[in-house]
Amino acid sequence: MSSDPLQEHNFVSLMGIVLIALIAVTALTTYAWVCVVRRAPTLSGGLRAGASLCAAGAAGVYAWGAVQLLRFDITEHQQACQRAVGAGRAARLDGYEATYFPLRFGCHVAGDGTFTAGVPGWLNPAALGLALATAALATAAAATSPAYRAFRARRALGGAHA
Repeated sequence: MSSDPLQEHNFVSLMGIVLIALIAVTALTTYAWVCVVRRAPTLSGGLRAGASLCAAGAAGVYAWGAVQLLRFDITEHQQACQRAVGAGRAARLDGYEATYFPLRFGCHVAGDGTFTAGVPGWLNPAALGLALATAALATAAAATSPAYRAFRARRALGGAHA
């Protein structure tokens, strides 16, 4: 835990996250659309479109969490923490812990650890799952691209003559 027992998210940082994520979602969705509507769609293009949509989903989910934290102002922290930790632990609540990766607002209870409040529990696993799906689809798209196949063919021919 940081030296400040009442650590919170910075409003400007959260607004920046939301703005950047909205721009990314728009750009990635547009790129996916372009990959799909090509005159001669390919497997690689379809995989790139899927990777782009998964990345847009991850950015959108993360932005949704940032919006939830923007709505979660300082007057609600104590009440939300009391709900998150339960009545028995509320008296031992000794601080807040804000993180951006993973996105969460934690309520620290002496001797019992940190409990999450303000961010839905599904948010970080969903963003991580979409990011992993993005990586898998992007890797598959690269492996099936004509440029990569041509590179592999040139390499195989070069190795046979050596």
